[in-house]
Amino acid sequence: MTDGLATSRASGAPDPVDPLEERLASALPRLRAHVARSSRRVPGVDPDDVAQEVVARALRYRATYDARRELWPWLRRVAEHVLIRQRAAGSRHPQPLAEHEPAAPEPVLEGESREEVARLLAGLKPIERDVLVRFHVRLESVREIARALGLREGTVKSHLSRARRRVAELPEPGDTP
Repeated sequence: MTDGLATSRASGAPDPVDPLEERLASALPRLRAHVARSSRRVPGVDPDDVAQEVVARALRYRATYDARRELWPWLRRVAEHVLIRQRAAGSRHPQPLAEHEPAAPEPVLEGESREEVARLLAGLKPIERDVLVRFHVRLESVREIARALGLREGTVKSHLSRARRRVAELPEPGDTP
């Protein structure tokens, strides 16, 4: 009979609580939220599957975790690696379309919408326009944009932030300046 405490089979002493497991349990809500946001850019990926894989890898590679440091940065890197692998696996094995299911058409901008987008982009510097289009239209990651343009990721983030702010500050059509 046990009194509810985990005991070591050899010594009968309680097992020490694994600090990584304890920290992982408290980080799960944040991890799930992060994975849900990040996996939106990866088609066909289930955020719960990704979160489960992140926890499994964290436990598998616990030797690489320094318990004196915060868990979140390390855990976030593990999550990014899992998402990168899932994205790569999806691109190597595209999902076939069902025979009766037509492919979704690409969104087409017509008339006023196209002119509106052109007006919004015209107010940006060329680098800001390029970064904004690559991120929001081509769905490239910050890392991919940085590599393609030969910039640091932080610089890409700055250009993206600045472009978004400038677009948001532009007057609506029909507004008087």
